[in-house]
Amino acid sequence: MSVTRRRLLGGAAAISAVGLLGWSVRPALAITPGKPFDGQEINVLSVQASQFAAHEKRVAAFTEATGIKVNFIYVPFVALRERLTAEMVGESDDFDIATIMDVWIPPLVDTYLQPIDDMVAARAVDLTEYPDPFLNAGKFPTGLYGLPVRCHVQFLWYRKDLFEKAGLQPPETWSEVSTSGKAIQDQNPGIAGITIPYGQKDGQNLMVWYNFLWGAGGNLLDADLNPVFASEAGYKATEDFTSYILKDHITPPGAASFNEADSTTNFFQGKAAMVPVWWHVYNRLALPDTQIKKEQVGFKVLPHYEGKGSTTYTNAWIYGINKKTKNRDAAMEFMQYICSAAIEREILLDPNEHDVVCVHWQNLRDPDVNARFDGMHNIAAQALETTNHSIPNIPQFLSIVDVLAAAVSDVVTGANTIKPALDEAQRQAERIMRRG
Repeated sequence: MSVTRRRLLGGAAAISAVGLLGWSVRPALAITPGKPFDGQEINVLSVQASQFAAHEKRVAAFTEATGIKVNFIYVPFVALRERLTAEMVGESDDFDIATIMDVWIPPLVDTYLQPIDDMVAARAVDLTEYPDPFLNAGKFPTGLYGLPVRCHVQFLWYRKDLFEKAGLQPPETWSEVSTSGKAIQDQNPGIAGITIPYGQKDGQNLMVWYNFLWGAGGNLLDADLNPVFASEAGYKATEDFTSYILKDHITPPGAASFNEADSTTNFFQGKAAMVPVWWHVYNRLALPDTQIKKEQVGFKVLPHYEGKGSTTYTNAWIYGINKKTKNRDAAMEFMQYICSAAIEREILLDPNEHDVVCVHWQNLRDPDVNARFDGMHNIAAQALETTNHSIPNIPQFLSIVDVLAAAVSDVVTGANTIKPALDEAQRQAERIMRRG
């Protein structure tokens, strides 16, 4: 039976899903006719996140339509990489599908994950639905190893009330961050101009730095995979990135050791006027420890260098299929279903769900989605349209991250200066690349 022939998900499955979710209409979804995989069972290794819990809620309708049983097994983020490594080393077939973060994918290519190009082609999956920075996380010279599912975009979050009080517009350029941050800090004692994760834990101090590097015209590696960040562009990017804490003094006390959570909490507790961070913090506005109100907060694309478009370093997760699975087609059946734009839109608009994550162009630009989330997704689309860089899909990159994160931290803490710190980091990165 050809998997390109489709019928709509309907009948009892649609009715049961409507009853479960309280929706009057459920989107039509493509399912292979005839239940060819009836009776098969697939296990999904998933990170703990509200989005995947929402996926699990939609399993019942899928099982009724296909006869495929789906089990979600959750692992906390801090333990997932170790679990994936153990599954790979043990050549385990315990899981048919896994959720995997971008920087963890390269070592798993062809060792744990299998390419899905043939199934994507046979099922006519339209890959142009996805922004390139998201899709690229699973793309390698040997094939496509997964579909984007949980991807994050960076925004500049800012205090609208403080900018209005100062008679300022939110900054368009990185230099305007400095001037506006100073003005607001001077006007509001006890509130820092900006909070940034400058601490090196897990390379979190690089997540904003990448945008400075790309905006200044630099890159991490060249086309031949040679490290090239110790360049005039790299020096300038690092000088500008660290100027807020070393020169302008517009960051909170202790910012040199802040990780992402520290910076975000500092902002939402009303202690800083700006923070560059992922879009998923939108839901912080509803938490009891948040000391600023929703109407006080705005968000926009990240600032940029004069004459350059805004960028966003993206964090991307995929659903990938274990090369040892005995249920390859059933796994792809579920993956195509759960990764569909229709399911994503349903979750985004479900009043019982609050996850903002969106990986399809059509949903990023959807009026109803944007109405629910204050135009956030249109802003994300704007950032993604001008982003043409991403981190390298190579196994060595995690080691390079450790080296670079330490170098930038040394600059921030005063243990080293920019040029010698980056030059030495590049020499170490070159050795990492030579070792392979």
